[in-house]
Amino acid sequence: MLTHAVDRGVLVVTIRVDIDITARAVTAENVARLVRCHLPLPVVVVLAAPMVGAATLSAVLRVHRACSGLRVPLSVATPSAAARRVLRASADPSRFPLGVFATADSAIAAAAAATAHDASA
Repeated sequence: MLTHAVDRGVLVVTIRVDIDITARAVTAENVARLVRCHLPLPVVVVLAAPMVGAATLSAVLRVHRACSGLRVPLSVATPSAAARRVLRASADPSRFPLGVFATADSAIAAAAAATAHDASA
């Protein structure tokens, strides 16, 4: 259900299935634990399922709050246009911006480029 890797200096966490409400809190906590273990790497969450429901999106928004508290940039990649719209509309604007992308590769590239830019500043 959940896998992770480091790609180009970015922690990439893939949620392979659409989770239900009973798995939401556990999934969010497992991702947050990975984030803490890989500080200060930026994070990309990949929603690999073609369709994602409210519980999965809620878990991602919980992870966004956790990452913001740690001052870690978070991006999300999902092929679902509807999910991207919901994530953009629901992300807390008072926190770190939530990057929302259609593909994992574009999300990872953007996170890696932002990290490289911050390191050179």
